Amino acid sequence: MFAVLCYSPFKMLCFIVLLLSFSSSSSDNPIQAKRYTVNLDLPPEQRWLDIAKEYKEHGRQIVDVLKSMLPPKVFPLLEQLALFADNHFPAPYPDEMRGYAKGFNISLADMILCNILYDLTAYCTSIVAQDKDGNVYHARNLDYGHAAYLRKTTYMVDFQSKGNTVYSGTAFSGQVGLATAQRPNAVTITIDERDQGNFIENLMMFILDKKALPSMFAVRNVVAADNMDFNQAVKYLSEVHLDADVYYIVGGVKAGEGAVITRDKLKAVNVWKLDAPQRWFLVETNYDHWTTPPTSDDRRDPAIHALNKTGQANVDLIALYKVLSISPVLNNSTVYTTVMQAKDGSAFNTWVRQP
Repeated sequence: MFAVLCYSPFKMLCFIVLLLSFSSSSSDNPIQAKRYTVNLDLPPEQRWLDIAKEYKEHGRQIVDVLKSMLPPKVFPLLEQLALFADNHFPAPYPDEMRGYAKGFNISLADMILCNILYDLTAYCTSIVAQDKDGNVYHARNLDYGHAAYLRKTTYMVDFQSKGNTVYSGTAFSGQVGLATAQRPNAVTITIDERDQGNFIENLMMFILDKKALPSMFAVRNVVAADNMDFNQAVKYLSEVHLDADVYYIVGGVKAGEGAVITRDKLKAVNVWKLDAPQRWFLVETNYDHWTTPPTSDDRRDPAIHALNKTGQANVDLIALYKVLSISPVLNNSTVYTTVMQAKDGSAFNTWVRQP
């Protein structure tokens, strides 16, 4: 059954329509992700304890799954990184990771692994699109090799201060950074993996470059910043030093505020922006947009075809959800789908997919 959480009668009606439209055409059984609150007014070590305790039974399993993907010689490097976490990670991330690790009953080195491996190995599809009235919409699928397990540990989180939501995101348990995030009335951001270099090379570069951040921490830095807007977000995400090459997909509030930032570890290689009416949508999977995706993993062209068939006059979050639900854009590795709109913070929503 399609679980729905909306914030207005209009959105409730929209997603009921979405439910009905997929009851006969979709082969998966999407379930709305659980939603939690992180209280930013608490000390960092206490912010994630409630969530960590709820997912504690998965903590050791998560680490074991991640470690199974890596050669053993990586683990001493992670332990060394944990010893110098306060020097390498900016506040509040070291203390938040310590608190989460305590709740999980795992080491800080294992918690660091949870926060730097996800964003180096996920395969995704992100879309930012603009309708004819200048409204910008943003949606994404996150795909991962251990999808069946990660679906159990996917949730939404609202980061609040004084009872008000400052920003929101979708995460796997163990993460304090964000690969999918929104700051209402400011910006939306997703990360897609860019496959450049192997994990050990990336980890060594990360350790040596004291300015480098995990790409998910950079996203959280953006949505946590006061007075943030689209242009500031694009500038920061184009310049910040990172642990690995990624694609940042960014949406804003105003017409034309949509971009795909192709990144290496030190800077932006390319910034590709909306330019309606000719270029009213951008589709990013895991390949440079100026190249041809491999036939073995071409999610880009089916998404482009579906968007062109939809048309700019009909694009909205429901339309983007439908595009992200066609095969092979939706596939056996798809963990979740998120839809969001910076202009309407209440639109942020995530469904765990089960194709």
